[in-house]
Amino acid sequence: MSDELTYQELQQRVADLTGGLERAETFCRSFFENSHSIMLIIHPLNGNILDANARACDYYGYTKQELTHMKIMDLNMLSEEVVFEKMQEAQRGQQKHFTFRHRLASGEIKDVEVFSGPISRDGKEVLYSIIHDISERKNHEREREHLITNLKQALAEIKALRGILPICATCKKIRDDKGHWNQIEAYVRTHSEAEFTHGICPECEGESYASLKHMSGDD
Repeated sequence: MSDELTYQELQQRVADLTGGLERAETFCRSFFENSHSIMLIIHPLNGNILDANARACDYYGYTKQELTHMKIMDLNMLSEEVVFEKMQEAQRGQQKHFTFRHRLASGEIKDVEVFSGPISRDGKEVLYSIIHDISERKNHEREREHLITNLKQALAEIKALRGILPICATCKKIRDDKGHWNQIEAYVRTHSEAEFTHGICPECEGESYASLKHMSGDD
């Protein structure tokens, strides 16, 4: 039995392979177009946006025709030089995960997480980028950092009032770390958020009354 294929068998093999390739390309195109993730195809040398799926158009607020006439630098808030540097890192496989800030058509700035790497498309190497909006997460992180900063400041203010304070035994002024004597109200107000209201305690009130009575000459 001969191992050589007939012409008809060769034709069938080619047809099967071609059909399989077309089905694979159709699947990849469908996956790209219908994905719920934001996806862009970018030229690694000039930053041109070669393709964008429907989710990307909805997210950025541009039509597909508009996006494919733009460069990724039109979206990215970083300088053109830095964006090119990041694209080269992605193309060489040195880095695949990036955090950027992208501008939408509305002018709103969003924090995004980008996963990008090289793929072959029509015989040419391009960058395939999947983008996730992380603005909410970034806002929570910024709020947390703000709270931590405020807490550290509050602890520093509390710490400033701890320890031994040099206070005058007669006038009750407090000496600061520069050697200046301050009224106790002024010192505490400077080193904390405390405010003072003034009144007279019963003991002092009695002494004041007695002093006034003595000055008036009343028994």
